[in-house]
Amino acid sequence: MRWALLGAVVLFVIFLAVKSRLARDPATKEAREKLARAKQSVREATTSVARAQAWREAARIALDELERPGLAAAFARRAEREDPTNEEGLSLLARTMRSANRHQALSKLLWRHLADEPLDSPRAERLMTELFALYEGPLRRPAQAKVLRALWAARKAS
Repeated sequence: MRWALLGAVVLFVIFLAVKSRLARDPATKEAREKLARAKQSVREATTSVARAQAWREAARIALDELERPGLAAAFARRAEREDPTNEEGLSLLARTMRSANRHQALSKLLWRHLADEPLDSPRAERLMTELFALYEGPLRRPAQAKVLRALWAARKAS
């Protein structure tokens, strides 16, 4: 029992050493500073569009530079709440949520937006494209994707 406890302590110390080394990485430090500036921009923003832009920037930094998809998805969701009609925001939200493996939540969000959108709009087309990719990809529901595509094509043909 003592050896197991000693082994756990040694592994924990190694974990802390590796984590502190990563924290000292100059690229990580710079990315964290950029993220802090983006979050400061959110606090200083006076309009919802400006706040949304700052949240999108924070999401990009978290995803691309810090490689923290869960955090990026949370920031992208905040941006989407501030400015729900922004096309860039929709694309970023879908990318971050897929990276964070939040496929079911993304599906619900896309359906909710689609319900509020006129079906002949370009945004509805974009929402459906995201749904097709989600059902054919990570959700692994090709039959549902096939039916959705057929219904969408029939709606466009009529």
